[in-house]
Amino acid sequence: MVREVKVGLLGILGIVILYFGFTYLKGSEIFSTSNTYKATFKDVLGLEVSNPVTFNGVNVGRVTNLYPQFDKSEVIVELTIDEDVKLTDNSFAILADDGLIGGKLIKLKIAPGKLLEEDGNLKSMLEVGLVDVMQQKIDPTLKNVDSLTRTLTRIINEFDHTGQALKILLASATQSSDGVNTLVANNSKNIGLVTANAATLTKNLNALALNLDEQIKPILTKTGSFSDSLSALQLGTTINNLNGTVKNLQTMLNQVNAGKGTLGKLAGDDSLYTNLDRTAASLNLLLSDMKVNPKRYVHFSLFGKKDKTKK
Repeated sequence: MVREVKVGLLGILGIVILYFGFTYLKGSEIFSTSNTYKATFKDVLGLEVSNPVTFNGVNVGRVTNLYPQFDKSEVIVELTIDEDVKLTDNSFAILADDGLIGGKLIKLKIAPGKLLEEDGNLKSMLEVGLVDVMQQKIDPTLKNVDSLTRTLTRIINEFDHTGQALKILLASATQSSDGVNTLVANNSKNIGLVTANAATLTKNLNALALNLDEQIKPILTKTGSFSDSLSALQLGTTINNLNGTVKNLQTMLNQVNAGKGTLGKLAGDDSLYTNLDRTAASLNLLLSDMKVNPKRYVHFSLFGKKDKTKK
């Protein structure tokens, strides 16, 4: 009988130890009272049950459950928080990174407001962690590195093509050099003749230049004599005389315009023009009358003059 009692007590003790151990492993305080709250997130980003809940870096609770809401595409997170923590309806549950390893935790941000009852809903928020910031910075860098890698690959490929082109060019240059050497060897005699002819031509050109120099010198001498003759013509005196003549002519024209002298009177007096015009008109009348009545002015007879009047 005593033995059976001992076995029963040991079994009960094992169950109690198992319960408290499981509760401890879940992150719940065994001998402390706590309250339960909820917060809703679109994405928990790897948050798990038993992850810590902190306030200003102090652990004040645990995540006890996650309830996916498939119809609303969201997740309800159940939080168990120490009874000493007084939350308000303006408090936030912030999903944040737990260090650089990649774990998640819930941070509490308590703001003044009405006291939140147990099982109340906290406002939710996502915190941009260090890993996210580093990822935002690294992503453009990785894109630049990828672009640089592609550019280097393209340059290397172009160098390969350039190297092949250089090989072909060097081979062509070698063939051209060999061809030139062969051409020079085959035509060495002709090249010697061309060189000799060029030397002879140079000598002939030099002799021609000397002859031209001797012929040009007398021409230059005559040119100098012609220049001296032009200087001896005393062009200055001739130009001065011409200027005097022009001045005299100008003086005479001024006198004519002023009505002085015979030419001046003829040029300035209209009576001469009037008399000449009248004389021309009378002469025209006379000529017209002579054409109409020529007998009045001209008398011609082979037998002598007759009387104008009849008896």
